[in-house]
Amino acid sequence: MDLRDLKMGYEELENEALEWATAFVFGLDPSSMPSKVVITPLKIEECFENLQTTVTSKGLTLKRYGNSFVIWRDDGRVILCEGGIGASKFADSSYILCHCKNVQEIIFFGTGGGIGKNVESADINIPTSCIRLDKVLEILLPPKAPAKADLDIANKMRSLIEEKVQDLGIKVHQGIHATLPFFLAGTKKLLADLQKQGALSVDMELSVLYTLANHYHKRVAGVIRIGDLPLKGLPTWKSRSYEVELKKEVHTRILDAIIDYLFI
Repeated sequence: MDLRDLKMGYEELENEALEWATAFVFGLDPSSMPSKVVITPLKIEECFENLQTTVTSKGLTLKRYGNSFVIWRDDGRVILCEGGIGASKFADSSYILCHCKNVQEIIFFGTGGGIGKNVESADINIPTSCIRLDKVLEILLPPKAPAKADLDIANKMRSLIEEKVQDLGIKVHQGIHATLPFFLAGTKKLLADLQKQGALSVDMELSVLYTLANHYHKRVAGVIRIGDLPLKGLPTWKSRSYEVELKKEVHTRILDAIIDYLFI
C-alpha cells in the first residue's frame, strides 16, 4: 500500500494516521521513535555489510524492527532506517519523521554522482545546502523554501569522517549538493550548469529531507558517498564495479563516524 492511499491532506498526518504510517514505514509507534534518526535510501544491510560488528564492537546493542534497526546503550537510542529510493518515496518517509514529535535530529546517508571538478569516485560530500530540483514538495512548500544542513552537525560529522578515512586516499568535501527528480533527468547540460552553480554532487533524495526538516524545525545533516562521475566519463553502470572494496570500506568508516557522533 502506498501512503497516498490514506487520501488525506498533508496537514492531517496525525493521531491514527501517523501511528499507522510510522509503524508501516519504520516498524515503530511514533511515541517510541528516538530523538535521533539515521535514514538512508539504500538497503541497510547491503550498504553497511559490517553493521553488526561495528555496532557491537562499541558496546552497543542492535535489534531489528521490520526494515529498521534500533541501536542503544543504557538510555541512549537511535534508529537506523530505510527511506526508499527516489524523491517521491523518500518524501513520504521524511514527512512522517518530521511529524514524529520525539524526533529532533536526522542524519542522512546516501550515494550520489560527483560533478565537482575536484570530486572523485569514493569521495564524500557533506552538503551544506541543496539546490532543489526534486519537484515533489511543490504542493506543500514554495520552490524557494530553504534546504540547508545544520552546520554544527555537518562540521562535527566532517571532522569525525576525515579522521576515520584519512588512510584511504579519498577526500571529504563540504559544499553544495543538488537533488534531481529522477535518474535520467541528469543530462550533461543540466549537470554542467549545476557545476557552474557550485554543486559538488547530485542525488534523488536529500533536498526533500533538508527542506522538510527545515520547515518542521528538525536538525539535519547529510553524508553523500560519491559513486559515478557523469561529467568525467564514469557512468553509473561502470561505477558500480569501480573501486568496489574501497567503497565498502568507506561505508564502514562512515557508519563508525556516525555512531561515534551519536553515542560518544
